[in-house]
Amino acid sequence: MGRRRPPDNDELDALQESGHALLSVEGLWCPSCAAATEQVIQRTPGVLDAGVSFATSAALVRWDPQRLHLHELAQRVRRLGYRLGPPLSAEQTLDRIDREIERLGVRLAVAALFGMWTMLLSVLLYLDNGGIASSPAGWWLALGAGVAALPVVIVVGGPILLAGWRTLRLGLPGMDTLASIGVSAALGLSFWQLTQGSSEVYFDTAVMLIVLLTLGRFIETRTLRHAAQAIDALQDTLPETAERLDECGNLMKVPAAKVQAGATIRVAAGQRVPLDGYVLQGDSRLDRSVLSGESLPCPVTAGEHVEAGCINLTSALLLVVDKVVGERRIDRIGARIAEAAGAKGDTQRLADRVARWVVPVALGLALLTLLLANLFGVPFEDALLRAISVLVIACPCAVGIAVPVAYVASASQAARQGILFRHPAALEAMARVNTMLFDKTGTLTEGRLAVGKVILRHRDTALPTTASAILALAARAEQGVDHVIARALRAEVTTPPDSLEVMPQRFERGVRLEDADYGTILVGNRQFLGEQDVECPFDDDEADANEALGVRVEVAAAGHWLASILLQDRLRDDAADALKRLQHAGVECAIVSGDAEAPVRAVASQLGIPASHLFAACTPEAKAAIVRNTHGFVAFAGDGINDGPALAQADVGLAVSESTSTATAAASIAIAEGGVTRIADALGMARRAYRVMRQNLAFALLYNTIGLSLAAFGAIPPVAAAIAMAASSLTVVANASRLASKER
Repeated sequence: MGRRRPPDNDELDALQESGHALLSVEGLWCPSCAAATEQVIQRTPGVLDAGVSFATSAALVRWDPQRLHLHELAQRVRRLGYRLGPPLSAEQTLDRIDREIERLGVRLAVAALFGMWTMLLSVLLYLDNGGIASSPAGWWLALGAGVAALPVVIVVGGPILLAGWRTLRLGLPGMDTLASIGVSAALGLSFWQLTQGSSEVYFDTAVMLIVLLTLGRFIETRTLRHAAQAIDALQDTLPETAERLDECGNLMKVPAAKVQAGATIRVAAGQRVPLDGYVLQGDSRLDRSVLSGESLPCPVTAGEHVEAGCINLTSALLLVVDKVVGERRIDRIGARIAEAAGAKGDTQRLADRVARWVVPVALGLALLTLLLANLFGVPFEDALLRAISVLVIACPCAVGIAVPVAYVASASQAARQGILFRHPAALEAMARVNTMLFDKTGTLTEGRLAVGKVILRHRDTALPTTASAILALAARAEQGVDHVIARALRAEVTTPPDSLEVMPQRFERGVRLEDADYGTILVGNRQFLGEQDVECPFDDDEADANEALGVRVEVAAAGHWLASILLQDRLRDDAADALKRLQHAGVECAIVSGDAEAPVRAVASQLGIPASHLFAACTPEAKAAIVRNTHGFVAFAGDGINDGPALAQADVGLAVSESTSTATAAASIAIAEGGVTRIADALGMARRAYRVMRQNLAFALLYNTIGLSLAAFGAIPPVAAAIAMAASSLTVVANASRLASKER
């Protein structure tokens, strides 16, 4: 056993001097486990700061390398029953979560199979038809209920009981501790009643508590996959191999993970860049939208830096690698997504603080009830029943489901309209949003180039003079060219061009086609036409003004300039209306884009967004920083991989339709259909659901306050307490069901 984990030790050694790391924590069963682990890590000498997330089973730790060795920290965590190790890959994290979902599914099946018999037999005893409860048959029914409850308690409730007692032993009790004591007391008293020949048992109370908690864990765990999915999708965009030049100048295809810094790699046209590096040789244009969100290709030349994930569009490049796998910029984006998912929000921190005193108060009240009842001459059995009633009443079932049932009701209604809320916290946060930040490309715009305008000045009738004819000519010249501009031009032509006998020649700035009808056809920028001795009759200021709003493509034939085609990323049809609705609801709107300032300003002017609310040329890290530094409840809407950190950092991340898998997975709300308009719809639904959540919580707390008082004075026996607990839960469910009704 002692020799199974040396690789982990080696990896922990590698992290030692960094002073900060996102470490994996294996074995967490519940948020209370995470809270206990966090407390132990924070209390360790040498730890500067720490946060443990149950959602990601990860610990974000900062430490002083001179005062603490990670092995010491790992040993402290191991004494809790958990394992601290190096970061898991996204694929490993997904596998772990999937295994946990499978285990919870099996436990719920066991709970359903055996728990229904416990509940059925208990109902027969409660009804007491014909005095069956006091007859010998009643004792056998009670025994049967106990036998059926044992698999539920052992198989399904085992992890809950273990977690509850473990956190209690550490002096960090949580809600699981309360449930564990309630279950243990109900079981202990029930079996004691059986030994006394009584059929007054409380196995149903124990089963109900375990099933409700396990069902909640199952639903919660199914929502935990999204952060891991975001990182996994991010990695899927990158090639696993690279073409490395050896010492003799020969190309070798090797795993990207084995390429070292300083190596030279070749990236062919059309390929995605596997590693960060500097251009050693070559000139090309890159699609950097994966990182910057910029819709237009960017030129690169020798000496410039290129990041992994970009697509090389025009010609081959030789790169000198400076960042290897794990250190690439896109890897850091993935780490930020995980860290943001692992960070706790204000609501969660408040819940943690409340749990620290609610549980001890409930335990203290139960013990005080037992002692005072004995002091005033109440028989020990009755006093114990009062204490159990206090624990059952205090067990926050209604409080626990107040938010989830409202979420399920609202989320199901939203899903029918193409709005997918990931978890209750997303719905609650959306209801409180007062600032909405939008990515531009693909969110407010369509995310693809399309012809915005054709500028015609040539009047020679021997050559094409109409916009449609010019577009057809340009599409003909761009046949077979795999380029974002070529695709945009071909998309404007409804009738496919005839097949070519001679394929077009590709140059860095354009294409040339020798055509039987019109001679030499040129499609490219104005520099390209100048190189081909064709003069463009417009001044530089006019050209710059147009190019600031999009891509300007010049078309010439037979030595004559014919037209300029302006390609733009068009505004979504529903964007203006959606922003008006949000502003009417009191939400401040701004644009945070990786695109250049001119196109961002153009979109903002169409939407009525002031210049003070624009942020252009933003890197993924800058977007996340803007989100972090914006006051209030902030929502961020985006669609690209470069939006991942901002989506994860925001109080609410919204991925609009046709988003990348990384953006969709990193977001807490996904708009499956309906475009930007659905963001305004989601706000309205969330605010209605939030009102119901608060009503449910208020009722549940009122129930607990009154119920605890009555239970302490013996007015509510455990059976009645269990029924009252169920009734309060049903009331909460009934109130939430109003959200599932059709929107009026």
